[in-house]
Parts: sequence; C-alpha cells; structure tokens
Amino acid sequence: MKKTLATLLIMLPVMAMSQQELKGELVDLVGMCVGEIQFAETMTSYGEIPFVTMMTVRPVDKTMENYEEYPTVLFMNPDTRTWTLAEKRGNNNYCVIGVGDNAAPYINDPAIKRYGT
Repeated sequence: MKKTLATLLIMLPVMAMSQQELKGELVDLVGMCVGEIQFAETMTSYGEIPFVTMMTVRPVDKTMENYEEYPTVLFMNPDTRTWTLAEKRGNNNYCVIGVGDNAAPYINDPAIKRYGT
C-alpha cells in the first residue's frame, strides 16, 4: 500500500495539470505519464520487473469506433507482490493505468466464477 501511495504522489503533479471532469466518457491517460528514464527508476526502486507484455486497445474518439493499440506491460515485485500496469505512449512515455498489491495467480477464485468466467 505504501508503494501505491508513493506512485500516486510521484504522478500527482502531472495528473493535476490535466484533470478533467469525468462523465463516463473516454478517459485521456496522457496526464498520468512520465518519461522512460523516470519510470524505469521508479519501477527499480520498488523492485518491480516486467512480468507480462500485451497490447491494449483503446478508443481514440467519442464515436467509440476508432481504436489505437498501445504496448502495455505489467510490472511485478515477486517478493512484495506489488504491481504496476503501464502503457507505452508516444515518445517513450509510460502512462500508469493501475497499481496495487497482493498479486497472486488465479486459482479457482469463486468471486470471479460468479460472473460467468
């Protein structure tokens, strides 16, 4: 949990500059981005290493018909089980889209089964 708070504090000045009212519409993540070097230093300081890479598909306009793909990486610390999910955007900027702790493999989770998966 300390890691989550620290990450948010690092991102807060950038996030504050781009705050907008959210009404269940398209969310622009550019305001939560930092350069590759600062991002790598932050991940290293938490012992988080790349764990899974994937492509995220996001709508790029309000029509919800046009999409762009972004390389996305899930970083994890195998000892503390903290994690950070980040998209790579533009010129080597990484945008944090989620942070947390208590990562564990999925093994027959009854809470998820209730929703049909």
